[in-house]
Formats: sequence, C-alpha cells, structure tokens
Amino acid sequence: MAKKEKNIEVNVKDLERNHQSIQQVFIGKQLIGEVTTEESRFKALLLSGNQEFIVQSQEEGLETILQQYHLHQR
Repeated sequence: MAKKEKNIEVNVKDLERNHQSIQQVFIGKQLIGEVTTEESRFKALLLSGNQEFIVQSQEEGLETILQQYHLHQR
C-alpha cells in the first residue's frame, strides 16, 4: 500500500546577525536550521542534533538541511 503524499510548507527567512547574512529554514512555524556565510564558504546548521555541514552554496545548504531533517525526523 502506497503512502499518501503530504504537502509540507517550507519557508526561508533572510536576516542579518552580527553583520553576517543568515537564512533560517522553517517547516511550518518550526525553525529547523540555518545557512550562514563563512568567508568564501557556507555552513548549514541542522538545529536538531546540532549538526554542521560545510557546503558550496546557499542552495546546497538549504537542500542539505531539508535532507538531513527528513532523514532524522521521528
């Protein structure tokens, strides 16, 4: 029996903290991660489990956060 597909609302909010641009990733109203700029690289932080990933772009950071969240979701 196939699972029914669910629509999940994903929002990205751009802000600046300590002169550093940050993208916060939300599923519904829950903050699940952040993508920050670190010199010429980007860092994706998954808040559940405090996992950090070094990525090449903001888009890759967003994808990584969503993949890891879905993988480790309970």
